[in-house]
Amino acid sequence: MRTDLRTPTATATEHHGTVVDDAVELFEGVYSSHDINIGRAVSEGFSYRYRAVGDDRVTTATSAVAAHRWGTINPGRQYTLAWATGPGMVLDADRRDPITMQPNVPVTYPAGRPFVFDAAPAVQHVVRFDADFLESVSAALRGDLPGPLDLRTTAAQDALPALRRTIAGAAATLWDPAAPPSVRDTQHRRIAEAVLAAFDQTPPSGVAAAGHGAVRAAQEWIAANAHRPLTTADVCRVTGLSARGLQAAFHRAGATSPMQFLRDVRLHRIRTTLEAADPTTTTVAEVARAWGFAHLGRFAGTYAGAFGERPSATLQRRVTPRTDQPPSSAPTASTTT
Repeated sequence: MRTDLRTPTATATEHHGTVVDDAVELFEGVYSSHDINIGRAVSEGFSYRYRAVGDDRVTTATSAVAAHRWGTINPGRQYTLAWATGPGMVLDADRRDPITMQPNVPVTYPAGRPFVFDAAPAVQHVVRFDADFLESVSAALRGDLPGPLDLRTTAAQDALPALRRTIAGAAATLWDPAAPPSVRDTQHRRIAEAVLAAFDQTPPSGVAAAGHGAVRAAQEWIAANAHRPLTTADVCRVTGLSARGLQAAFHRAGATSPMQFLRDVRLHRIRTTLEAADPTTTTVAEVARAWGFAHLGRFAGTYAGAFGERPSATLQRRVTPRTDQPPSSAPTASTTT
């Protein structure tokens, strides 16, 4: 069963039922997946429910499946905060360093790539952030350019109390599709800032940017959209400047050209990705292509010129995976329901 309630401010969606195939179809849609699996139901019989309220920036959702389930989640351009009411949910279940969720302890889902999960029956709560929104908030807090975030798996312990208070304080607004847009926007930013305070460990971008004005605005837009195919015409369209005017503005600011700036941003994003990647499952070629470098030989030379080492050397430097699992005695988190 499904009910959609639409308002000018947000959308609320509810699903529930007792048919396994309906649940599979639902969660494959929610997780952009093609291989959600649901196993044997608990003794009371199979049932599922899902409720979500959100807009194009933030969505809050809660789900319960009365059966073991497993499969792949593709987060796309989203960052997800999650916590489950019971034990038995594992993220990156097929990797050497899986993330075992402790009951009521918030974690962030792996971002920027599909990942495998395995979950026992439990209620799970999530807050999903549009990537552009959370990256822009992070950039403003750090005084840097927007870009992909490096979120630790588990929260910094000293930031957990503030995170819980913020989630509890924002719950009424997040779950109300009729909340005024200005109120939703305020709560979105508060919870985004609390999540970043608890999880964000993004290093500096390493890219020099202009201090203010139209050039800085253009650079921030380029950095936020560096994962997309961009041209000078795209930047002109956003800034309202002609190609000649754009080039002149960058020159007056002492900045490199817009396309050189885009290349620099992409090179630094690739370096950050390679430094954190597992060399047994990641290749330089796939990372380079993801950031728009089609000619791998030319890319390797450009990378070496910028950083003094081949990209393969950066990738191989990661010897052991990072582990930041919470202790079993970690304090519990408040829920939004």
